[in-house]
Amino acid sequence: MMSAVKPLTLTRTFLFWLVLFCPVAAWIGWQDYADRYERFFQDTSIVQRMLSQKTVQHEAVLETLAALSHAPIPERLLPSLQASMPQLLGLGHLRDGGWAGSTALPPALPAALEEARQAGHPVTLPLDEACYWLVAPSGWSLLLDARQLLPATDFPPSLALLTLDLGKGALTLLARQPAAGAPGWALDVRKPLGAVSQPFALHSWRTLTPADWPWLEWLAWVVASGLLVAGAAAWQRSRAEARRRQEEVRLAAMARLNTLGEMAAGLAHELNQPLTAILAQVRAAERLLDDEEERPAVRQALLASAGQARRAADIISRMRELVTPSSPSSRTLVDPDALMASLLFLREDELARRGIRLAWRNTNPGVRPLGDRVALEQILHNLVQNAADALVGTPASRTIVVTGGVEGRDYVFSVSDNGPGIPAEALPRLFEPFYSTRPQGMGLGLALCETLAGAMDGRITASNLEPRGARFTLSLPLAGADA
Repeated sequence: MMSAVKPLTLTRTFLFWLVLFCPVAAWIGWQDYADRYERFFQDTSIVQRMLSQKTVQHEAVLETLAALSHAPIPERLLPSLQASMPQLLGLGHLRDGGWAGSTALPPALPAALEEARQAGHPVTLPLDEACYWLVAPSGWSLLLDARQLLPATDFPPSLALLTLDLGKGALTLLARQPAAGAPGWALDVRKPLGAVSQPFALHSWRTLTPADWPWLEWLAWVVASGLLVAGAAAWQRSRAEARRRQEEVRLAAMARLNTLGEMAAGLAHELNQPLTAILAQVRAAERLLDDEEERPAVRQALLASAGQARRAADIISRMRELVTPSSPSSRTLVDPDALMASLLFLREDELARRGIRLAWRNTNPGVRPLGDRVALEQILHNLVQNAADALVGTPASRTIVVTGGVEGRDYVFSVSDNGPGIPAEALPRLFEPFYSTRPQGMGLGLALCETLAGAMDGRITASNLEPRGARFTLSLPLAGADA
């Protein structure tokens, strides 16, 4: 038995696309985030190295000044240094308590000098969040403005927010984004500067807002995944259509064979009676001719006719034996839902194109009647086809409803339609062979259904519905019920 495969519905196709799209889209987003973070980290490291070079340059200037045998006057030296060091605001030298500088002596500078001599390297004396003194053990000191360490044009475009903490609060070096947190993915790096004397904390962060997200890559994946799902859906529809055609061919072949068997049985029934009558009349004629002069010749002819009639009766009898089941059909537990799924798969789309809605309701899911699945398929197929033919010309909403459920010790299938119903004079003869209410009907479909039902110890009946429509019911024994 070929399993019924329904094509993907619009909802199932969308869910399939969603399951395919979401993991890859998440991977694309993660890869984009990882790439941006790597670039952001590298650019932050570049800024950290440039700032570290500036601070190391400060140490080099102090070492050079300390190495001079004759100390220059700070006021004269300052302009020449500022040409290459715009961050330099002041310069001074403290020796033996005497201060020589371009600015007044800072109150805390003597203590900072003592700290530098104990540490063996320059130390910082912050004045505010932007300016600080760099004090060397030699007594030379530089007044520096951290805001002038790097021009804004030197910062890489991937950076948005940069601060440098000198010890008096964070100094903003770059602000290309609002500092307040915005919705999105956060990038954050903290690194100290590389100078031993000025290990200021550098903080770099930015938020990847929706404008930074990989919309182009996502759009490309939307198109690609949509094409993949559309191709898969088209392939499945083609496969389902091929299976539907194979199943229809199989059912049509079964219908032809069963119809042929039913026709042969009907012909055998109809022809057996006249042949029996012929045989009886020939024998009567044989008795009446006992006294006639030509009785030998007549008797011989009549005997030959009787022999031929008997031979025809034997042939028809053998043909009837061939098409009449000699034993009850093999019965198993049948799943009504699976049976109807196959029928819906075969007929639902075709009937929908004709404006007919086919529906199935099972009031007792899980209950299994005893029957022959192939015979049941044939019966329900015929009943649905008859209902569809009866709905031709019905102007109102055309519906065929198949229901299943337990009634007493039987499982009952019911096929109902909202057509014109069955004429009262036709109801008693519906299941007679060769009787049909349709001009083109052969009158064998319902007779075949009754034969198949009887072979499964079932029964089939027909009735009209109020205010309109007809209903056919097929009753089958349940497992454990007496046959």
